[in-house]
Amino acid sequence: RHSSTSFPFRRNCCACRRSNRRQKMSSEMSALRSAVSLHQAFIIRGATGSGKTWLVEKLAELMGKKMVLVPQYPLFKPQLKVDSFIRLIPLHEPARQKLRADLEEMGVPVDKLIGGKLMGMLDVPGGLSGGQRKKFLLALSVQLALAKKATAVILDEPFAGIDADSMPIVLKVLKQIQDVSEIKIFLVTHDHFNLIDDAFPGTTPHLRIDNRKVTLFSEESGESTSTSESTSSSLLSTKTAAEVIASTIIQSSKRRSRAKKLEEVVDTYVVKRYFVEGEQMLPTFTTIVFGILSGVATGNYHGNGNGIVPYSNVFPYLKVFMIEYIHFGMILNYSYKRGQHIEDVNLMLTPKKDAILETLIIAIIQSGSLSFLLNGLLVAIGPRFWWVNSNVLLVDAYYALLTQVAYTLLPVIQPNPLIIMGAIFPYVALWGFFTGFVLPREVALKNSRWLTYFSPTYHFACATSKASKGQIQLPGSNCKHIAIHLAFTSPLLLFVLVVLAFITLKNTIKQRRNTKSINNLGGGEEDKEAAHARDVPEDKVEKLTAEDNA
Repeated sequence: RHSSTSFPFRRNCCACRRSNRRQKMSSEMSALRSAVSLHQAFIIRGATGSGKTWLVEKLAELMGKKMVLVPQYPLFKPQLKVDSFIRLIPLHEPARQKLRADLEEMGVPVDKLIGGKLMGMLDVPGGLSGGQRKKFLLALSVQLALAKKATAVILDEPFAGIDADSMPIVLKVLKQIQDVSEIKIFLVTHDHFNLIDDAFPGTTPHLRIDNRKVTLFSEESGESTSTSESTSSSLLSTKTAAEVIASTIIQSSKRRSRAKKLEEVVDTYVVKRYFVEGEQMLPTFTTIVFGILSGVATGNYHGNGNGIVPYSNVFPYLKVFMIEYIHFGMILNYSYKRGQHIEDVNLMLTPKKDAILETLIIAIIQSGSLSFLLNGLLVAIGPRFWWVNSNVLLVDAYYALLTQVAYTLLPVIQPNPLIIMGAIFPYVALWGFFTGFVLPREVALKNSRWLTYFSPTYHFACATSKASKGQIQLPGSNCKHIAIHLAFTSPLLLFVLVVLAFITLKNTIKQRRNTKSINNLGGGEEDKEAAHARDVPEDKVEKLTAEDNA
């Protein structure tokens, strides 16, 4: 509101503060970059809720597939035995033997269940204790980091539940990473600082976090290594600190090129994991029960149209229900398994974050076998089902395949199962009411009859009618060519694929922005660093610098 010439003193003071702020920020970032280059292990500490977990998650996001991350509260495989999981993981046999030896040295039995909360809710009895699971995950992360040649290992509260007497052995296992100096170690912890400092050569830098601000200091001297005297006066935010750390590690790591292998196209670990964990048991059991009940209920059913729905209309509707409900009832489990899969990605057990191709392979195996099982039960129960032919079997397997892929990929879009169920409610309404044959299209309101063409029940029934060679008749259903109905059998999958394409594009743009910000931080130009840390555009910094010089 006032002319700058009227208040030269105020203007000069503001310019000095801006200049001091930039210099202080550059000094803090340079100190952090030097520490990351010189040291191997880092301790991240701070009060509860200060932003420690946010820092490591942001660091993991920026580094992508180059690091091993163990979260504070892992969901990890509670129903598997430790030794069964060791045989499953993609490690060479010497690494597996070393992992077993480390677990034995730390007192972790390999013949017990991993334990924990199944689906995050129910405790699995007879499993490892909380401290034993922490030891198991620490030893596993060490062997995976060494085998996969990771650039960093990030452990969030790895020593929670571990007593002081066990710490020397635990740190001995962790120190195996010292043989590969390129691997950085970040430990989020509240205790055992002296033991950790003694375990690693030199002084272990500490990153103290308070209110999303980061201060780098040495526990030995108790003084900050940057220009900040305390965390509250630090200008280094957790976001900027994560970007500085990631840029330093990525630029200093060796670029290792390798030939394209089959495992990078199809990750067999993801496919084997599904069947080793017994995920096919519930769909198989449900198929058996529904197949028997459907065969018994409709084996002698003769609908004559006098107020009773004809058999040709009942049979496709029941079969659609049997195939679809298996996966609709497993939405909670699919969401839980999605969380476990993300943990496997963070542990570098698999590079496939979405695992779309692996999901398709699993669905092909399961849908084909379950469709054969379902129709086999129907044929075995009553003589009237002997008209079922190979074409009908293929239509069933095709619909089951698309349905399983759609429901399995839903948690990729939204991991919350309650939100998923609410979001697909319109699809369920179309599936149940706008069938076009149980309730003919003519009984619906004239302006809503077009909704039938978005109903999977309608398309499946018409495809089954065409494949049955006249055994299934749907009078008044207005069926088209079978190819049209096969193309639109699963509108849910079409919707999922469109949303996934949008999310993939969005993530690609975000990843490029992260890469660009990391590259900018690696340039070493102080004004650019300070500008990025304060989210100020570079041209604004140049303008402020010109004012300061003036």
